[in-house]
Amino acid sequence: MIFLMASLIASAQAAKVYGTVYEWSDLEKPLKNVIVEVEANSSMAQYNVSTTGTYLFALSPGNYSIKAKYFSNNILEYTGEEKIRINRVDDLINIDILLFPPLDSEREYIGDINLTGEIDVKNENLYSYVIPVFIILFLVLFAFYWSRKKKTSRKEPITHENPVHPAEISDIGKEELPSDLKELYDIILKTGGRITQKELRKKLPYSEAKVSLMLDDLEERGLIKKIKKGRANIILAGKSN
Repeated sequence: MIFLMASLIASAQAAKVYGTVYEWSDLEKPLKNVIVEVEANSSMAQYNVSTTGTYLFALSPGNYSIKAKYFSNNILEYTGEEKIRINRVDDLINIDILLFPPLDSEREYIGDINLTGEIDVKNENLYSYVIPVFIILFLVLFAFYWSRKKKTSRKEPITHENPVHPAEISDIGKEELPSDLKELYDIILKTGGRITQKELRKKLPYSEAKVSLMLDDLEERGLIKKIKKGRANIILAGKSN
């Protein structure tokens, strides 16, 4: 009982960070069985396996990286990361995480783990974060979260572009493209339909400004879309709705 009371007091002195995890090609359904990690100063602070595609952490003020990873057959299939700064213990922050296929440098292999239930939270902070505390906090925040979700749903929905597999679009409008645009578009398709703008620039004999204008042209034609990830742009072969 004393331990539970101490945990509740400690948790009450921590900010709440919550959100939903999505796959890049499906922004409607949460991605289930995702490992969500919180790092502080490059050290693991907390982690759990989200069976529902949502997560909730109690964190003290500071700078953190929230990383989400989805494994298929023990191989990393999708990954995403968001950075956050917490200034006050009474902050309530919503951060949804969008997962992309990993770059070659991000590929990982994980041993057999149980993805059907919650993993015990590991907390290197001074506070202990236990399952009973999680349940109590969830009940307290549920009403607020649900009311906010309902308000958001009343707004006009944002139209997202629907990425498709490069094989489905490899001939879409290519015969109408100027030679320089066709060259750029072919490079995007040869990389599997996904490449960073920085890597694309290295493969072309054009200036950064011209590459940017060419990408804008392809995006207006509905052949690609650009997604901002941190300071970099990720170029995806796709078509607009």
